[in-house]
Amino acid sequence: MSGKLEMTLITCRTVEQGAAREGEKMGYKYMRACGKCYMDYEDMKALGLLPGDTVRLRTRHGEVVLSVERSPDAPHRGVVFVPLGPWANQIVDPETDSTGMPSLKAIPVTVEPAPEERVPDIKALISGLQK
Repeated sequence: MSGKLEMTLITCRTVEQGAAREGEKMGYKYMRACGKCYMDYEDMKALGLLPGDTVRLRTRHGEVVLSVERSPDAPHRGVVFVPLGPWANQIVDPETDSTGMPSLKAIPVTVEPAPEERVPDIKALISGLQK
């Protein structure tokens, strides 16, 4: 695994995320639903990634480590999708421009393999915000 890609980040709610939210938000099921990203197979191949590998996503607003899955909605080279939730919140612009809702689409992002990293659980994300 090597290199990195400049991509476009999009986020939105998913059925899986909504179902997991009905359970324990601090639990594993919610992390599995939201602590991942989806990429086009060709982009994964360019980075030497397999499903379940970890990647670091960086925007000008922050960074987060996520597991990667092959997108079922491909082809969409150059686009990475992250379900809404605490992990996506690490990398979207917190500014709402008085709308109460941050911009969740068309965010420039750098994606790179992070083989030595683990997806942080929600407790780690929250404790990182308090520092």
